[in-house]
Amino acid sequence: MIDVLRPALIAVLVLTEVGLWQWRVLIANRGNRGGAVALGAVGAVLQITAISQVVMNVDDPLSIAAYATGVGAGVLLGLVAGDRLTPGRLKVTVLTDDPALATELWSRGWAVTAQTALGEDGPVAVLTVTIGHRDETRLHGDVARLAPDAAWSAEEVRRPPGRPVPVPV
Repeated sequence: MIDVLRPALIAVLVLTEVGLWQWRVLIANRGNRGGAVALGAVGAVLQITAISQVVMNVDDPLSIAAYATGVGAGVLLGLVAGDRLTPGRLKVTVLTDDPALATELWSRGWAVTAQTALGEDGPVAVLTVTIGHRDETRLHGDVARLAPDAAWSAEEVRRPPGRPVPVPV
């Protein structure tokens, strides 16, 4: 019975460990060092347990396949958990020579701040919007459709530890 359950146990352990690893990297990048350390410690225990099972049964192709499956699924799990459990904010800056882009984005519900600037080739619009990570793809799609030649940059918005980033309603 143990031989049948071992691959499933390995897959679950590795999926969880890799998911925690992905999430740990994400929250560390967002400034949560304590959380990253805690997730790293838990992940280390899971990893050692899973690897020891694979090494002790290296002749079992199901255990090796379970390990590989757990890694792949764990990456996806960690990315989803990071987006859902540790929401972050991005400041997106869009540079365009299309002065109507701000109006078009406002009409689509984006809280854009628009400034006019002088670029090398004349006037440009500098648009800034703070969004959740989940909204990045949708905003990028709107900008690409409305102003395909616009330049785009995004950076993480951070607050001092203990102060949450406000979420607009």
